[in-house]
Amino acid sequence: MATLVLGAVGGIFGGPLGAVAGAVIGGVIDGRRRGGGREGPRLADLAVQGSSHGEPLPRVYGRMRVAGQVIWSTGLIESVHSSGGGKRSGGRTTTYSYAASFAVAISARPIRAVHRIWADGKLLRTSGGDFVLPGGVLRVHTGGEGQAVDPLIASAEGLAMTPAYRGIAYAVFEGLPLADFANRVPNLSFEVEADDGAVTVGAVTADLFAAAGLDAPDVAEAVAEVDGFAVGRAASLRAVMETLALIAPLPVRDGEAGLVIGAAGSDAGTLAADDLGAETAPGVRQAFRVRRGGRASVPETVSVAFADAARDFQTGLQQARTARGGGGRREVVDLPVNLEAGAAKRVAERLLGEAGAARATAEVTLPWRHLAVQPGDRVTHDGALWRVRDWTMEAMGVALSLEAVGADAGVVPAGDPGRIVAQADVPPGATTLLVLDLPELAGEMRGGPRLWLAAAGASAGWRLADLQTSSDAGATWTSAGVAGPGAVIGQTLDALQDGPADRWDEVASVEVELLADAMTLQGRSAASVLAGANLAVIGGELVQFRQAVATGARRWRLSGLLRGRRGSETATGGHSAGEMFALLLP
Repeated sequence: MATLVLGAVGGIFGGPLGAVAGAVIGGVIDGRRRGGGREGPRLADLAVQGSSHGEPLPRVYGRMRVAGQVIWSTGLIESVHSSGGGKRSGGRTTTYSYAASFAVAISARPIRAVHRIWADGKLLRTSGGDFVLPGGVLRVHTGGEGQAVDPLIASAEGLAMTPAYRGIAYAVFEGLPLADFANRVPNLSFEVEADDGAVTVGAVTADLFAAAGLDAPDVAEAVAEVDGFAVGRAASLRAVMETLALIAPLPVRDGEAGLVIGAAGSDAGTLAADDLGAETAPGVRQAFRVRRGGRASVPETVSVAFADAARDFQTGLQQARTARGGGGRREVVDLPVNLEAGAAKRVAERLLGEAGAARATAEVTLPWRHLAVQPGDRVTHDGALWRVRDWTMEAMGVALSLEAVGADAGVVPAGDPGRIVAQADVPPGATTLLVLDLPELAGEMRGGPRLWLAAAGASAGWRLADLQTSSDAGATWTSAGVAGPGAVIGQTLDALQDGPADRWDEVASVEVELLADAMTLQGRSAASVLAGANLAVIGGELVQFRQAVATGARRWRLSGLLRGRRGSETATGGHSAGEMFALLLP
């Protein structure tokens, strides 16, 4: 029975828009120092696939790797396979295989394409669209406003009951084999390209405000680019903006309609000497007072966790450390952003510098004519740059609380991404399939006609081949299982000479060329060969060999032969170059 999960495409940010309100003037580190916190998007939100009712969908920008929400499923599909049952082969054997058809929503906004797909961390589909493991049929709906319903879902639910999910990108798997995933639906993650190339922080901000039903702010200054960003959890717009401000400094303050970005961030100007120390009471003036916090208020290290595209979007970590050393605090900032290691290192250095500069705070009272100064504005005093943290209207003026703004970090050491062991994104390529009419290799007596299949591929990305048979000239097909991980096959380069079938053939030899670079052969001892090792088929003859000497790329010279094995004595003569070769028992 199919299940339609409509609630999974619910809210994007969660909570009322009123949660936006509040002063947004500091970074995460500053907020933690004052006892605050951050509940913005995190990398972990993008790693685990869910199917819970009402869970938010990822909102993807640029290129990111995200999991999604299962929004429709047929449940397990069971197939029964029977074999054996002949007079001499024993009882009939029944085996079961399982598949599933389901849909996974992967973005709450339209995308351009899905590239690689991972299942339980293993590469399932390459960036070129080829399946490394058996993947059934895949359809990707990119979320456009003209998006049609999926035919599989419509056939199961009825056309009238099937939504088109317009504005939502989703993938439909039809008949995904589950044998490689412990007969369960695997945790899938997708390399999603939502925008053409990198995306600016300003563009992300504008789209998020529009999704929340707010007028887009002035984001002309937010021109910093990121390769990818994703919101994968229910969070307030303010929390998401705080996360974006960590990637690139954003001028942020509160306004009448909630969060305002850009317009209030321009410099408010220089504090004139005559304006400093407005009267807080008749005859009482407050000078520009500066305080400096202790070193304990500044973290010793700031680490930035990010999605490293060079590591298949797995979590990377870059760190900035104060020069003084010691046993100070450690801060970790979790950014759901596609960055390269050097860019993440620069973010860490900037945040550490801002935390150090913010040790210096100041208080000053200004005349009423400076009432327009708002939290988030920057002011200059005596050549130093300060940011307005908050302000208070008093009887005789405007009291400002300021924090120092750090200078540019300058030259930052290159970020080291560490040792990368990435899965090869190589297309499987074509399959070479040999159909062999052989005697029983395991010592049993066959109960009826049987063919042996040997499959492999020349491409480094070849892993498995899904085999299907048809008894009606291709009108219908039946699964015959999976061939893999790959036989050692090739062809002969010269003709194997005629030889004896009753003793070792120490005269004849044959050179074979294997199909793929990764395929190898090796010599075995005479005792091992007599016990059954190194059994191969050359043309129609079964041969065993003691020596295998490499003569070139993929080429091997075989000698020390036992000929005409397992009833193939009649095939010990008449060989020619170009015959098939397959290693049956290594």
